[in-house]
Order: sequence, then C-alpha cells, then structure tokens
Amino acid sequence: MGAMLIGVIISAVLHGVCLVQAFFYFAKYKKDIWYIKALVITTVVFDAIHLCFISHAVYHYVVSNYHNPDRLRILIWSVVMEALFTGVNGGIVQTFYTQRVWRLSKRNYLLTGFILCLIMATTGCGTAWVILAMQMTTYEELLKITPLTITINALSSTTDVIIAASLCIMLHNARTGFRKSDTIINRLMIFIVNTGVLTTTCAIAALIALVASSHSLIYASFYFCIGRFYTNSFLATLNARKRISSDVDDTSHMMMSLPPSVLTGPNTTTGSRTAHQSISIRIETTKEALRDEVNDKSIATNTETGRSDEDLPTKNVAL
Repeated sequence: MGAMLIGVIISAVLHGVCLVQAFFYFAKYKKDIWYIKALVITTVVFDAIHLCFISHAVYHYVVSNYHNPDRLRILIWSVVMEALFTGVNGGIVQTFYTQRVWRLSKRNYLLTGFILCLIMATTGCGTAWVILAMQMTTYEELLKITPLTITINALSSTTDVIIAASLCIMLHNARTGFRKSDTIINRLMIFIVNTGVLTTTCAIAALIALVASSHSLIYASFYFCIGRFYTNSFLATLNARKRISSDVDDTSHMMMSLPPSVLTGPNTTTGSRTAHQSISIRIETTKEALRDEVNDKSIATNTETGRSDEDLPTKNVAL
C-alpha cells in the first residue's frame, strides 16, 4: 500500500502540472482547430478521473479498512478501472504523434500503419486486462494475468521508442548543411526525445518492477504515473509550438521548408499561413550566411591575406 500511496501523491502533483499546461494552452492557442481542443479536454478529464480512481483505491485500503489486513487481499473496482483511462489516454497521445509521423514521412503507409497496429494492440491488451481483472476478487488471482500486464508495458514502450526514433531520423535527413538551420533541427530532435523519454522511462521502470517483484505492488507507483506523463507530454508539445516557431523566425540566413506537423498542430492557422502548406522559413542571406557556407574554406586565406569578413561578397541563397 505504501507504493500505491507514493504513486498517488506523485500523480496528484503531475495532474497539477497538467492543469497549468491546459490553462496556458487555452490562453495561447484560441484559434486551434476544434478537434485539437477536444483532445486536450478529453485527456485532461480522463487524467482527473484516473486520479479520482486511484485516490479512492488507496483511501479504501488505508482509511476505510484501517488495520484490517484481510481486506488488503481483496481487489477494489477502482484499482482495476483506472487502468482503462491510462490506456485510453496513452492511445490518444500516441495516435497524435503518429499523425505527425504520417505528415513528416510524406504519407508513409507502411511506417504509419505499423505504429498504429502497435497502438491498437496496446489498447486492445489493456482493455482485455480490465475485463479479466474485473472478474477477479483477490490480488493472488491477478497474478494469473501477469504475462498480459508485461505485454502491455512492453508494447507501450516499443511504440514510444519507434515514434521518437522515426521523427528524429526524418528530421536528421532534413539537414541542409547550414550551421544555423541544423541547429534548429537539433533542437527539434532534442525536444521530441525529451517529450517521450519520461513516458518510456516510466513504462520501462514499471515493467522492471513487475518482472523483478510480481508479488508486490511496487510497479503501481510507476504505473499510476504513466497516464499523467502522456498527458503532460502531449500538452508540452502543443504549448511549445510558438516558442519553437519564434526560434525559427529569429534565425534568418536561408530558406527551409518543414512540414506543419513539426512546428504547429494539424490544421492550425497562424496569420496567413495554413497547416496544409509547408511552413516557409524565409531567409535573406547576409554576410552571416556566406560565412557559414565558406568559413572552412576561407579562414586560412583570410588569415594569410589579412582580409576581414566585411570584404566577403554577398549573395542570395535559397534552399
């Protein structure tokens, strides 16, 4: 019960972070398309319901049945149903990221279809786990479906890793060779990894705890937080769009085209740009751009002849 209580406390803190992020989202992105707002509301509400369920479960064991050890063996319905909302929230967020893979990969049916199959498999296994667990009365009986529990965590972790790896590889292939544009891509890659690392780490930690100590509830302290990490990573991705876009606008030395799903949400209108069009990062090349292009070749010559950077010619470059 101690592990479950720790999980509830951490989940409550993460839910507070989730509410703050939701507030910032609705304050900053009032023009987002309706279904993105609906996804935000759905994940936040499911997150709150999940917190209510796990709080009810812990209260039932440590308060309502205080000093009643026999009751600790009996499953309460709320500790089973919470898994349903964790699975649904995880599936929603992973599907959102898969849509970005779809757009960035220029509609790669094979890759996107494979990821969707993993998501559906994870959600299906999670639903099956809830149905089977609802028919059981004790935690000893719950051990019978431990292999299914391990499968759910393994599938979830695999899906997160494949999504993050796919986005990073495609962004890496979009490199231009220019230092500043590659810096933007590096930031995007780091951001993608950071938003997925917590969910993946938490799922792996729950998996290790379950395998190493299947007769205890240590894994619950990690499992209770997985859904919260999914919601927070989803909201962090949406809230970071303006900051990343401003970083792109500040870097003016070339022209680069990225799919809208990388920097903005699907079908989000910003000024005269629409999400169906590639975001155009328009650059008027100055001496800075030329230095990036010829620096390695000209630095020795400049040193020998004593020419300054101001002597370099300027031209326009469009990529």
